[in-house]
Amino acid sequence: MKKLAFLALAAAAAASTPALAQDNLYSIQPGDVLNVSVLEDPNLSSQVLVRPDGRISLPIAGSVMAEGRSPERLEAVLRQRFSSIFELTPTVTVSLAALAPERAAQQEEEAATQTYYVFGQIARPGPVTVEEEDALTLLKLLAVAGGAGPFADEERIQLRRKTEDGGEEIILFDYSRLEDGLPVEDIELMDGDVIFLPERGLF
Repeated sequence: MKKLAFLALAAAAAASTPALAQDNLYSIQPGDVLNVSVLEDPNLSSQVLVRPDGRISLPIAGSVMAEGRSPERLEAVLRQRFSSIFELTPTVTVSLAALAPERAAQQEEEAATQTYYVFGQIARPGPVTVEEEDALTLLKLLAVAGGAGPFADEERIQLRRKTEDGGEEIILFDYSRLEDGLPVEDIELMDGDVIFLPERGLF
């Protein structure tokens, strides 16, 4: 049963990867400030404001719609616009210098909270969001989510945490030690942590 649960989890994660990658693309908005760099001709490089109509203006490229596009998509458009003055396709990079004031305020508000995700053999699976100053530990999160289900493998609770290099660290937690009266070192949770309670083997 546990093997089937892991296979189902892996399949679900694989199926969701393209959608997640798409969702992670930043969409440029009016009020954003962009750095546009042309490697082959620094004179064409500049910092531009996305106007209320969603456009930016650049030498040679002229007026270009930026709103709703990702920086990567805008790079492709600008490469095409600038290619008329180069023998080879120029190297154009677009980066975000500053967020629109409204977007920056929204991100600051979102940064003041932490969200954890708990699933598997748990009473109330799903996301748990708390104020940043009320950050939870693993034991507190299990309590908030209603505790382990009757078929949970409490000896192998998994804490999955994203690493700085884009990988994933998996920390095993033995909740059964607490029930046996043994000392347990609680774990401070970080924003985005995923806690998975696998199903125990029946035999």
